[in-house]
Amino acid sequence: MTHVHHSIPPVLEEDKGTGCCPVFHPEHYESQIFDFSDLHFITSNTKRLAYVPLNMDKVLTKTQADIEASGQEITDRYLILSQDVSPFKCEHHFITKGPVAHYDDKVIQGRYLAKVYDGDFKEMGKWHKDFSEALKAQGTPKPNIYTFCPNCAKVYGHNYVILFGELEQ
Repeated sequence: MTHVHHSIPPVLEEDKGTGCCPVFHPEHYESQIFDFSDLHFITSNTKRLAYVPLNMDKVLTKTQADIEASGQEITDRYLILSQDVSPFKCEHHFITKGPVAHYDDKVIQGRYLAKVYDGDFKEMGKWHKDFSEALKAQGTPKPNIYTFCPNCAKVYGHNYVILFGELEQ
């Protein structure tokens, strides 16, 4: 039986290089199984036009500031799960200690297999197909897509994209 992680890997102080996203360590996620049921998330939404983000920087910066102001920030862990809802809307689930005023709580149940890709966002279709085929072999539906911050990708020199696929129980 594969080990299931009920938390996410910690962020080390030296990994907080940009003041935004910490350095990402793909080896902590690649081919690992996560159960987010014990974690608390809040949700914010961004607008898109044909999947192109329109207000992502503004919304994510405000949400993070609200989390910090509420005292609900987790300082040794960092995770924002971003999921396309439609070509015009994206949901962003921020890990927090607890509820934050004016934000909806989000429960993410189930076990998720993670696969990490690195490259230009235009490769998303290829990565999605690759991961979908791996999940189908396990009898699992299409993956949920969660991405790394494109601004931090420029600083760190990698554009990591993590795909999570829910595994059947």
